[in-house]
Amino acid sequence: MVLKQRRGKKSPAVAAAAPATASVVEGFSDNTSEKKDHFNPVILIVLFYTLVGGMLYFYYNKYGPAMFLGKGWKDYKWKPYEWRKFIDDNERTILLIGGPHRSGTTVFWEGIKAHPEIVGFGNRFETGVDYSEGVLMQDVYPRFGVGMEFTNFGKTGGAGGERKDGIGMYALTKDVHWTAENKKEELEDPTTMSRILNRFGPHWDQNKKFDNEGLKKAKVWVEKSPQNAVLSTFLEGLYNMPVREDGTVDLDSSNNPKRSATKFIYVTRHPIANVYATEKFVRDAMGGHIDFEILLKNYIALHKYMKMDEKALKSPVMWVHLEDFTSEPTEVLTRVFRFLNVAADGEVVQHVLQNMPEIKTGTNTKYLMKWCEEGTTKYGNLIDKYADELNALELGYDLDNIC
Repeated sequence: MVLKQRRGKKSPAVAAAAPATASVVEGFSDNTSEKKDHFNPVILIVLFYTLVGGMLYFYYNKYGPAMFLGKGWKDYKWKPYEWRKFIDDNERTILLIGGPHRSGTTVFWEGIKAHPEIVGFGNRFETGVDYSEGVLMQDVYPRFGVGMEFTNFGKTGGAGGERKDGIGMYALTKDVHWTAENKKEELEDPTTMSRILNRFGPHWDQNKKFDNEGLKKAKVWVEKSPQNAVLSTFLEGLYNMPVREDGTVDLDSSNNPKRSATKFIYVTRHPIANVYATEKFVRDAMGGHIDFEILLKNYIALHKYMKMDEKALKSPVMWVHLEDFTSEPTEVLTRVFRFLNVAADGEVVQHVLQNMPEIKTGTNTKYLMKWCEEGTTKYGNLIDKYADELNALELGYDLDNIC
């Protein structure tokens, strides 16, 4: 006899199995959900190291090995007398360029070091510092806060308060003027000379233009830092330090070498254009602001130090106006190369011009137009206020007939 199951009813076995099957399905569904919600921490680690690696790669491409190995990773280990003997026996000249920031020191330096007999530092990747300025590479004298302004504009908190020793302000700070007189102690220590030359030396020496023999082959070694403007007599004493063979310094000035190993070039620019250019740089590159009057006072103070040092220096000194260099580069470079006693014929000068960055003409035009459009109203009284000090600098700039 066959039992017929009525439609719509399940057998007891099937009915009993149904909940278990449902439970398994539900369990499978839950496990799938858990797997979907689970986050693998390895992803976070990979993302973190990818980000860090990307940042390190970015900065390495900018600042090179020095970013990881430090500014002194190339340092030589010459003794003070070794440097003294090498410089004097080979009659090397160390050219030091200084002047206000935004006055054209960098483009001028680019032209100087393009000369086939002159060696300068390499680019940012090779030196590890912006604009390849020696002051940022060394630890013998202060940087005057330059390069630290990014985190200090407008900040008054903390132990030090707002910095007043950065770009556009540092010439107004106390003890900024380093001279051979007020830094005698440093100039009686021969390691002061060897420290700076062991730091700069490799950057002159390991130069591709001279097949990594820059010290031997180049007649002139050039270093450019705007702050050289307030360090001149100290630097003269440093690079001409009369070190004896036993490593001591001969303090008898009558025995000092008759030939100076140093020469100085001061680069300058019209005060109004320089103030506006510095103001723009501080705003655009650093996100900060410095009052026009502070910038103008800094310009005046800086040039006073330069004029003071010019009179005190035993080394040859030359002034270069940015306006002359940009309008008549051939003429200016010819005079400069003659000043340095290197080849100055037309062929050499043309070679230099072809192997340096483009020289932009009319660099002051936009700033002087701005002065005529709004500056005279805002700051005309300041030019009147400081007219006597500006004229006393005898830089040759017309402050009355700009507009």
